[in-house]
Amino acid sequence: KPVKKFLDDRKAKIEKQLNDAAEAQKQADEKAQRYEGLISDSKKECAELKVKAEREAKESADAILANAKADADNITAKAREDAQREHDAKIASVKDDITELAFDISRQVLSREVSDEDNKRIAEGFFNERL
Repeated sequence: KPVKKFLDDRKAKIEKQLNDAAEAQKQADEKAQRYEGLISDSKKECAELKVKAEREAKESADAILANAKADADNITAKAREDAQREHDAKIASVKDDITELAFDISRQVLSREVSDEDNKRIAEGFFNERL
């Protein structure tokens, strides 16, 4: 009897240890699955964040380039307008100078045979036809 009791106790102890080990293994496997799921979710979220960041960076870069192009176009247009205005002003100035010169020459040549208004009208007509 004592040997049988010893063996039964020993058997029960071993079975309990095996059951405890199996339960511990089961819990470890469940934790491992949860952690693998978390890792998988984290990798997926990281990939999504990377795609989102790349898309936002591209959109930002495109916006910056579009703004820079618009600024460059505005600067170019303003420069052209300024150049045209300056050109027109110089042409007007040259016309005025030529008109004055023509008046002076006309006055000297005609010695007041024709009025100043006539001179001006004739000169302006002449230059308007030619320019």
